[in-house]
Amino acid sequence: MAKAPNPRPAPPPGKGRRPRALDAIDHQILRLLMRNGRMSNAAVAAATATAESTSHARIQALVDSGVIRGFHAEVDAAAIGRPLLALISVRIHPGMRDGLEQQAQRLLKSPCVVHVFFTSGQSDLVIWVAVPDSQALRDFVLTDLNGHKEIAGTETNVVLQHWRGEVDTVS
Repeated sequence: MAKAPNPRPAPPPGKGRRPRALDAIDHQILRLLMRNGRMSNAAVAAATATAESTSHARIQALVDSGVIRGFHAEVDAAAIGRPLLALISVRIHPGMRDGLEQQAQRLLKSPCVVHVFFTSGQSDLVIWVAVPDSQALRDFVLTDLNGHKEIAGTETNVVLQHWRGEVDTVS
């Protein structure tokens, strides 16, 4: 899946930005934007019973503080010719784990990679891919993963169905 460049990528949490304390209106804004990232400022203001200038300032503050890390389009992979989704668990050789971030960045350059997650447990990385067919999945696993000396092993799970949830913004 092609990803649009983010003009102002936020640093990861803890790297250069301090999340600010969030109040009930911030949480409401976050819930609204997680459901619809294209919601107009006027609609956000109406839904939160705030002035448009207040809504705009709060959204900008959420972006500037790194709470909102970007706005993205959720694309139907099948509609763009990549109907096969898979999650691939990857183990890196213990002596090569210093290069974990470089491996993640290398994998993100592949057009079939949607996300790369650094995980705990038996796997070091979990890669979410969207490919045209099983042959493309096989080629990716053999070439882009198992064809690299840093990779100790992989386990591929084909996604049969996918549901998207919402993060509860109130702890």
